[in-house]
Amino acid sequence: MRIAVISMHTSPTAPLGQQAAGGMNVYVREVCSAFSDRGIATDVFTRVQSDDDPRIEQLAPLSRVIYLDAGRDLDKYSLYREVPQFASRIFNHVLAEDAHYDLIYSHYWLSGEVACVLRPRLAPAWAHTAHTLGLVKNQRLASGARPEPPLRIAVEGDIARCADLLVASTADESQELVQAYGADPSRVEVVAPGVDVATFRPIDRAEARSKIGAGAGPLVLFVGRLERLKGVDIAIRALALLRAQGHVGARLLVLGADSRDADESEMERLKGVASAAGVRAAVEFVGSVAHHELPYFYAAADVCVMPSYSESFGLVGLEAQACGCPVVASDVSGLRSVARDGVTGFLVAGDDPADYAERIARLLDDPELARQMGRRGQLLAQRFSWSRTADRLAGLFSSLAERNAASTVDGSHFHSRVQAGMRHE
Repeated sequence: MRIAVISMHTSPTAPLGQQAAGGMNVYVREVCSAFSDRGIATDVFTRVQSDDDPRIEQLAPLSRVIYLDAGRDLDKYSLYREVPQFASRIFNHVLAEDAHYDLIYSHYWLSGEVACVLRPRLAPAWAHTAHTLGLVKNQRLASGARPEPPLRIAVEGDIARCADLLVASTADESQELVQAYGADPSRVEVVAPGVDVATFRPIDRAEARSKIGAGAGPLVLFVGRLERLKGVDIAIRALALLRAQGHVGARLLVLGADSRDADESEMERLKGVASAAGVRAAVEFVGSVAHHELPYFYAAADVCVMPSYSESFGLVGLEAQACGCPVVASDVSGLRSVARDGVTGFLVAGDDPADYAERIARLLDDPELARQMGRRGQLLAQRFSWSRTADRLAGLFSSLAERNAASTVDGSHFHSRVQAGMRHE
């Protein structure tokens, strides 16, 4: 089987925490690598974003990342205008190589729109993973956050109704696709992402702190892109309450690169929050960290905090637990799927920093409880493996490709549709 993977707005090899690079990048990279081990070839089509990007990069023995020109330094909404050009360049590349694919696998709504254009000619079957859904994000917005626009909602609705297979990461996401977007339940399958337990594993805390240059004292960790959705300001205010209540040496490490919304730097805004809360000196903004270095940060921390307003799947929480680090996370669907309240950490309903401070304090005050939760989290994380994810996807994709291969599709309108532009512009 050969699969065309569409990842328009970000490359699976991009450094994590920078710009749009996050859990989706890990997902695409790990699935394609696991597919390669199973004899399944993948070509990942993404955009050139810098002069340093190669034209073709080997991701695994049977997996390539192919970089194509189609808009640089654009936000995800502006990128929508580049969909026709990006789709056309994918198709031209495929023609030049005389490549043949059994299935298209698109990621995120922008790539789903590209797949919608390409499907008549590129492959007989189309599977899609949303990763996040605009309607769900809009249900619970951080203060000052920009809601997802109607354009995205409309495109996601088209994808939900047109793709042959929708791969949801959780049962909640599956229900959202059906109830909010009108997807046919028979075309939705739940396949949980995984975690690399060979990389993310317990490490001696003293060793880990020495490795990252962290000293003694209570250490709280946040990992993720710096955007309002992630609720880092809640973690900062919780830290201030912790210190005021007796944990005077508590510190917060923030891993993840800056993001900008309407020319506002989220990192600068968060520094202002820390200054106003009187804890600026206790909050360290580390920036983006190489994926293979993350285990040291998880192992060094007493607790990993995830105060997100919404999450489609809590990959960071899974990684933390795999390293034996208990989590304190918001009680939203994507985090409920990987963390167990009172078992591997705590889930917090609402956005009150005091609730987060109280749960974190429980772990700091009771090292044995924290150790037990960390151990149970490690055992839970072992149920989630990329091998299992890839096996499940491979089975679904093989069946879908076989069913659709028999039918012929007249794709003669491909070029006219690309040239005419997209329906939502």
